[in-house]
Amino acid sequence: MKTSCSLFCPPGRPGRILFFAVAGLVLPLLASAAAPLPRAEPAAVGLSAERLQRVGTWVERMQTENKISGAVTLVARRGQVVRFEAQGVSDLASKRPMRGDDIFAIASMTKPIATVAALMLVEEQRLLLSDPLEKFLPEFRAPKVAVAKADAPNGYVLVPAERSITIHDLLTQSSGLATGVGPAGGALREAMAGLAEDAGLAERMKALAKVPLVFQPGSAFLYGPSTDVLGRVIEVVTGKSLDVVLQERLFGPLGMVDTGFVVPREKASRLATLYSSTDGSPLTPPKDRITGRWLHSAGGGLYSTAPDYLRFCQMLLNRGELDGRRYLSRKSIELMTARHVDAIPISFLRGQYFGLGVAVQEDSGKSGLLSTPGTFGWSGAYNTYFRIDPKEQLILILMVQRIPGNNLELQYGFHNLVMQAVVD
Repeated sequence: MKTSCSLFCPPGRPGRILFFAVAGLVLPLLASAAAPLPRAEPAAVGLSAERLQRVGTWVERMQTENKISGAVTLVARRGQVVRFEAQGVSDLASKRPMRGDDIFAIASMTKPIATVAALMLVEEQRLLLSDPLEKFLPEFRAPKVAVAKADAPNGYVLVPAERSITIHDLLTQSSGLATGVGPAGGALREAMAGLAEDAGLAERMKALAKVPLVFQPGSAFLYGPSTDVLGRVIEVVTGKSLDVVLQERLFGPLGMVDTGFVVPREKASRLATLYSSTDGSPLTPPKDRITGRWLHSAGGGLYSTAPDYLRFCQMLLNRGELDGRRYLSRKSIELMTARHVDAIPISFLRGQYFGLGVAVQEDSGKSGLLSTPGTFGWSGAYNTYFRIDPKEQLILILMVQRIPGNNLELQYGFHNLVMQAVVD
């Protein structure tokens, strides 16, 4: 995978590791990591051990069919880990075996983390969901909306926005901010093309603010740069860079020791390689990352591990608390998982509505998932995937590195294999 020095450092020697067993599996974890959640045999928490083994068989098949090089799968129920397995290889060229503490680019699984950081500021009354964006980023004052018009010079005309973009719009992907498609798609590409690769959040937001909106704020759902803009708002409100905010408020206290926007030199040897494959073709490294290319992207720039992300998920499942420390109130978690957008107009998220930074399972059965209404989570462009089922007290995490993204065979396949093991 082609990388830039702003995101990675040259490989160094990995830190000292220790081993522990989970349901008969021996897996490595960094000695410096926070204490893992308690372990249990599947039967002790109402899961069939025999059925849960189907996950491992499925991962092996995905490898054989050239769909992944390897995977880390993690399942926890009722606060206890019942499956944590690394299979396959992290890098095909070196044949390095996948490890439980391997580091993955989690792409859009960054968004729920940034959302939690924003909700922490809401709880402190430093931010309101109704706040206009220009209160923090004046460059977004009085935005214009591009309306298609065939005989116009650029194929569109500009009309004033009926209202300001709000923080709620950013959290619900309903801001209207351009994504590169639509009548003003070319304007966005031109604005971004003029930026240096190492341009920071402030500079990128100023460039984005010059691009017309795709629709009136709050009138539709469009998955785009809203969370990246939210990241800049968090910086302005706190007076600190986004990486520092996330480290101080979440990663440090939660014990997420391998999560950040940069993979340090001493950890680079644990970085899982990203691969591309279509229609069963051989896995090959793509020329470049397709998301979170620049530093401090709240929408897709983080790297993490399955054990780290589990701690974040367990905090959410515990309604905002972990190990005696409260990060969010129960009411904020309820707000995060409430119905803010009735339906997500993305085919692979059918049967789910949008909360704040997460998709939530509705009770219609349209998703085709073996799932409980109220289950929530998100996925990443490299097919990393997580879901939290509050009723079943269940967390499931899949870490792979494969594009194209949104692969239902991988994401839904893993999901359903875990859920079919629930027997009590």
